[in-house]
Amino acid sequence: MMQQEVRKKIVADAPYERMPVFVKAGSLILFGPELQYTAEKPADTITLNVYTGADASFNLYEDEGSNYNYEKGAFSIIPIKYNEATKTITIDDRKGSFKGMLQKRIFRINIISPKNAKHLDLDASDKEVSYEGNKITIKIGSFFNH
Repeated sequence: MMQQEVRKKIVADAPYERMPVFVKAGSLILFGPELQYTAEKPADTITLNVYTGADASFNLYEDEGSNYNYEKGAFSIIPIKYNEATKTITIDDRKGSFKGMLQKRIFRINIISPKNAKHLDLDASDKEVSYEGNKITIKIGSFFNH
């Protein structure tokens, strides 16, 4: 049976200083630091917005950013998953490597749901975790009110 697409028209105020963003349940949106060019500074802190309501997955891909070494396998991928049934976020083992790769970074995690809507604030988080390339599983039910 084919699922029917539901369309809904929404009229929302969108002043410059408060633009609404509509995100599908089961989405992961990552934000790094503001950069003007690739090697300006390390992306050592990542804000991870988790939009609950369905399972989600994302692969954080990184490479040197200034050459073609990725064609020779010099890159890394960090798989990130959200499981709605278990209310867990898994930041999995890093796969691959490249010269100058960050060995440690911070993930600032925000849980967003219809009951827990938030303004976009890249400096705030519900929880921070330190990641060093090894799998981390975070149970959000015990940390967040959503």
